[in-house]
Parts: sequence; C-alpha cells; structure tokens
Amino acid sequence: MSEVLWNDLTRRFAPDSPIVADVAAALRPLDPMEAFFIRPETVFDQDSVFDAVAVYVLTARHLVIVATDVTYELSPAGDFVTTTQVVPLTHIRDYQIVRRRVLDGPEKGTLAAISLRLRWGGGWNVDVRPAACDDPTCEADHGYVAMGQTDDGELLLDSSLSAEAFAEGQAFIDQLLTAVNRL
Repeated sequence: MSEVLWNDLTRRFAPDSPIVADVAAALRPLDPMEAFFIRPETVFDQDSVFDAVAVYVLTARHLVIVATDVTYELSPAGDFVTTTQVVPLTHIRDYQIVRRRVLDGPEKGTLAAISLRLRWGGGWNVDVRPAACDDPTCEADHGYVAMGQTDDGELLLDSSLSAEAFAEGQAFIDQLLTAVNRL
C-alpha cells in the first residue's frame, strides 16, 4: 500500500483500526496504487453514531472500492463490516458523470456536486410494479412493468465534504476516467 494512502488513513483512523487493516488486506495482492480517494461519512443509525468510509483506489489495471458499515443484523451489539470490490478497468463498460452547478446568486456557476456512475455489469436493479391503464374504474389485470438499471458503482461528491476532500475527489475522478479511457 502506498505510504501516502497509509499516512492519510492513519491520520483519520487509528493504525490498528479495522478500516486500515481491511484496506491494507484488499490492496496487498494488487498492482501498485496510482491514485486514491477517501470519502469519509458520519452515519447516524438508531441510537449510535459511527464513522463510515469508502476508499477508492486506482491501480494500473483495477478499481478497488472498500466500503465500511456497521450492522446489527447478526449481533445486537453490532458488527463492523467491510466490503471490498475489485473491478478490472477493462470491465468498466461505460460511465455517466453528472455535474451540478449553483444556478443563481453570488456562487452562480460554482460546482456544487459531482456524481460518477460506473457500469461494469456486476449487478442489476430491477424495479417491478403492476401495470395500469388510464381508466380509474378499470379492474383488469394489465400485468407488470419493469425497469432495469445497471449502475454498479457511484462516487458522489457533494456539499457534505470539505473543500479539500471535494477537490481530492474531483482529481481522483479525473485520474480514473483517464485510466478507463486509455484502455
């Protein structure tokens, strides 16, 4: 793991934190890191407050996403859960980038949010609902309507981030898109 990433992680979290250990374990078998972005988030869940984080790492051949969460699914005391996804850059089929800018006022034109949606075919989200017609008195069975979408990953930069973290995220998005487009 890069010394810069290690220093950034241990600045935010204790060196013996499960976040640091799980990120290190995820990156150990991969190519050297080219870029990274740490997106911290404070999560409010039932009666607890905890830090969650998503770490995005770009290597020459992979995008690695390490996301943390706390769950009470299997234990009333809670479990710290880390999910790691390793996506070969050649599998990223396409992407969508949405930039939101302030419409009016003194900040007019300022970049307020960036959303990068990536699709690599890893999962489908299908929304199924009963079909209907325009007649409000109709009781016929019209079957079902479904809509599928395949946004497999998203990196969101918004106003909840500090200006420094927003800029770091924007630089990471630029590096990631450069890497995807060179393949």
